[in-house]
Amino acid sequence: MLKNQVLVLGNDHTNTTGVVQCLGREGFTVSAVVWGAKSGIVASSKYVSQIFSALSPEECVELICNKFKGKDAIIIACSDAAAIALERKRKSLFAGLRFEHTTGEWSIEELCEKSLQVKLAKEAGFNVPWSSSPIESTEDVPCEVPFPCITKSLVSCKGSKSDLTVVKSQDSLKPILERLLSHTPKILLQQYIERDYEISILGCGLRNGECIIPCVENKLTLYPKNVGLECLANMQPLEDENIIQPIRTLIKRIGYVGLFSVEMMHSKIDGKFYFTEINLRNDGANSFVYKYGVNLPLNHIEDLLGHPITKFSKFHPGYYIWEIHHSLSLVHRELRVKQWIKELRMSKGFLLYFPEDKTPFFKQYKNWILSTLHLRKNESY
Repeated sequence: MLKNQVLVLGNDHTNTTGVVQCLGREGFTVSAVVWGAKSGIVASSKYVSQIFSALSPEECVELICNKFKGKDAIIIACSDAAAIALERKRKSLFAGLRFEHTTGEWSIEELCEKSLQVKLAKEAGFNVPWSSSPIESTEDVPCEVPFPCITKSLVSCKGSKSDLTVVKSQDSLKPILERLLSHTPKILLQQYIERDYEISILGCGLRNGECIIPCVENKLTLYPKNVGLECLANMQPLEDENIIQPIRTLIKRIGYVGLFSVEMMHSKIDGKFYFTEINLRNDGANSFVYKYGVNLPLNHIEDLLGHPITKFSKFHPGYYIWEIHHSLSLVHRELRVKQWIKELRMSKGFLLYFPEDKTPFFKQYKNWILSTLHLRKNESY
C-alpha cells in the first residue's frame, strides 16, 4: 500500500469529499485544504485526517507551502481555480509536492479558455458546434450567428452556470450580452444543439502520454433542468472509438497529466455526439466512477509516483443518483413523485453514501434544511 500523504484542494463541498472518501477507503492519509463557505461536509467524513482552510485558492496554496515545506505529498485539485492556483505557484513549490500539470505548450490556465478548447477539440477529431471568437462587448458579435445559440463564460471559474443562456433571436442577443458582460469578462457564443442527453467521460492522463478511460457517464436528468448538474446517471463501459480516440488525441496533444472529464451532448437531429468542454481537474462525478469499479485518483497517484497502475476488473454498471440534485429536482417540481421514486428504486447507490461513512450524505441535507430556513448560506450544501 502507498503511504504518501495526500492533500485534496478545493471547496468544502461534494467534489472534495468524494476524493477524500475514495482515497481514505484505500488506506491513504488524506488532508483537505479548503476555501470558501464552510459547509462541514468534508470534515464530516471519517476519512479526512486534517482540515486546513484559507480565504482563497491562492492562500490555500501558500498554506500548503508553509505547512508541508520539505515534505512529500500528492495534491489533487477539485476545481478549476485550485488547478490554476497550483500551476501559478508551480516553480516555487517544493519538489516533493506532486500534482496535475501539463507538459505541452499550453498551461492549464490557458486551456480553461473555451475558445482554445474548441480549436483543439476540432483538431483532435471531435464534432464541435459553431463557436464565436471571445466577445468582450456587444460590438464583437459576428455578423452571422446561427440562432438559437447559447452564451457561455469564456473561462468557467470566472463565470457561473447562470451564464448559460439560450438566445433565440438577434433582437434578444444584445440585452443578454450586456447583462452577462457586466459581471463576466468574456463570453463565447455557441450554436445551440437540440440534445436528448449529455455524457461525461472521466479519465486520467498519464505521464507517458496515454490515458485511462474506464467508462461513460450518461446524464439522464439534470438539475436545474437543461443547464444543471446530473441527478440520475447511467454508468456504462465505453467502447465507441469515435469518442475514445479524439479524447486520447487531445490529452496527448496538450501533454496533460492528471484527472479530467470531457463533456459531450447527443444531438436529437443528427444522432452525433458534440464536444462541450474538457475539465482539467477532478470531476465531482468521480464517485460514480469509483462505485462503477475504478479508482481514478488512485491511478493518478500511482502514475505520479512511478508505481505500477492498478488494473480493475470487477465493474458495477448501472444507475446512480447525485442525491442532493435529485431531491431538489423533486422539491422544485422538475420531477414528479412517481418518477422520483422509480429512479430511487432502480439506482445502485448515491454519490456520497458509503455504509461506513454515512455522515457526509446526511450532512448535505442538514445544510439544505438550514439554508431553507435562512440559518446558513445557500451555497453551503
